[in-house]
Amino acid sequence: MQRPLWRLAIPVAAVMLAAAPAAASADTYTVFSCKGPTGAPNGAAGWAALPTTAEGRTLNSCPGAGPLSALLDAAQPSGGASAGWSFGAPADTRIVRFAARRRTTGVPPPSSQSKDVSYVLESESTNLEVCDVSVTSSCVADLSNPIDKQGIDAGLVRFRVLCTNSGFTCTRPLRADFDAIQVGLKDALAPAVSGVDLVDSGDRSGTLAVSFSAGDRGGGVYRAVVSVDGKPVASQPLGGADCVDANPADADPYQFLTPVPCPASAGPAVVRVNAKALARGPHGIEISVEDAAGNSTSVFGPVQFPRVNAEGVGGEAQIQALLRARLRVWFTKSHTKSHTSHLGQRVVVRGLLRTRRGRGVQGGRIDVYHLRRHGKPRLLKTGLKTRAHGRLTLILPNNLDTRRILFAYRALRPGPITSRQTLRLTVLHHGRVYVRPRRSSA
Repeated sequence: MQRPLWRLAIPVAAVMLAAAPAAASADTYTVFSCKGPTGAPNGAAGWAALPTTAEGRTLNSCPGAGPLSALLDAAQPSGGASAGWSFGAPADTRIVRFAARRRTTGVPPPSSQSKDVSYVLESESTNLEVCDVSVTSSCVADLSNPIDKQGIDAGLVRFRVLCTNSGFTCTRPLRADFDAIQVGLKDALAPAVSGVDLVDSGDRSGTLAVSFSAGDRGGGVYRAVVSVDGKPVASQPLGGADCVDANPADADPYQFLTPVPCPASAGPAVVRVNAKALARGPHGIEISVEDAAGNSTSVFGPVQFPRVNAEGVGGEAQIQALLRARLRVWFTKSHTKSHTSHLGQRVVVRGLLRTRRGRGVQGGRIDVYHLRRHGKPRLLKTGLKTRAHGRLTLILPNNLDTRRILFAYRALRPGPITSRQTLRLTVLHHGRVYVRPRRSSA
C-alpha cells in the first residue's frame, strides 16, 4: 500500500495544490463524532439511539457542542429501564479502535447497595468497560478520564445505562455522556481503477494529463496522488464536502466526520502534471488513487516526465552530457548555413547532434520551424530524429519559397530549447527572389 500531485485537476473543480501529509495507520481511517480533531463541534453521523424503556432517555447535543447522552433520569428508575447509543461499522469495514471523552454520573464509591444499575461499553461480543453499583465493581467512582480501546475487531460498539433489577425499582439514577468520539475503521479493500486514458503526453503542451475512473468499497474514493521520483508530493480530493481531511494541519490525512465520507465511484477525473513546476531534469512520475483508508491503486506510470530526448541514456553523467549536447546543420550542396536554389529544385539538409565531447546522440527528436518573410514561425515537423552517431537528414519540399528554417533541439521533452541552428534558404524564380503571397500557408 502506498500512502501518499504536482498539479491536479478534476473536471469543473478548481485545481488546489496541497502538500502530501505523513502516513497514518495502514488501511484505517478515523471517524470523529460530537467534536472533530480540531475541537470544533459536529454531528454524530453513524450513531443511532437504542430503543429506550421506562425512564430511559437519550440526548444528542453534539451539534451544539454537547455530548451523546444516555440516562436513567428518575430518582428510582423502574426495573428494566434502559437507554443507549450504537455505532455500526459501514459495509466492508471493521471497528478496530474506540476512543472518547466519557463521563458517568451516578457511580458512587462501593457500598452495601445492591447491584441494580449498570453502565456498559461493549461490542457485539465483548465488554469494553462495565460499571456496576456494587461492592464488587471495578469502578469505584464516576468515570471522567478519556478512554482509548485499541485492537478491537467488531461490527458495532454501543454504550448503555441499565436498571438491571427487572422486578423492582433501582436505587439511583445513572447517566453516561460521550464526547469527542473517535472510531477507527479498518478498510482492507483498495480502489479499482478503469478507463485510464493518456489525454496529453505533455511533449508539446508541457503538461502531462491522464484521465481515469475509480470505484471503492468501504470508505470510498478519496483522492488522486502524484509521486515524483518515488515520493508523494501533492493530492487532490475526488469527492464532495465530506471527503476531505477533517484536520489538514496535522500529520494524519485519514480523518473524517462521517462513517462513509467519500463516494463509491469517481470520475472520469483528469490529473495534470505541469513540467514547469518540476526541478530541471527527468523525473519518474506515477499517478495513483487512494480510498479513505489510504489503500492505493496505481493509475498511470511510473513514466519519465519530462523524458530524456535520446535513446539509451541512463545515469546522471549521461543526462548531464545530453543537456549540453549541441546541434549543427547545413545545406548539403553548399555545406553552409545559407543556400540559394531555384523553385522546384530539391534541397537537402544534413546535421549532427553531439555532446561536448563529440559523442553522437542517437534518437533525439528535432523540431523544425519555418520562418517566412510574412507571418509567424510555424512548427512543420516534430518527428525528425537523429540516427546512429547523431546524424540527421531532411529533404525539403520542392515548392518552398524564400525563408529561414530553425532546427531546435530540446534535451528534455517537454522543456526549453537547449540547442538551435537557423538556415537561410533563398529561392529564385525567373531570376528573382521568390516569395509566395502572404495568404498562402505553405
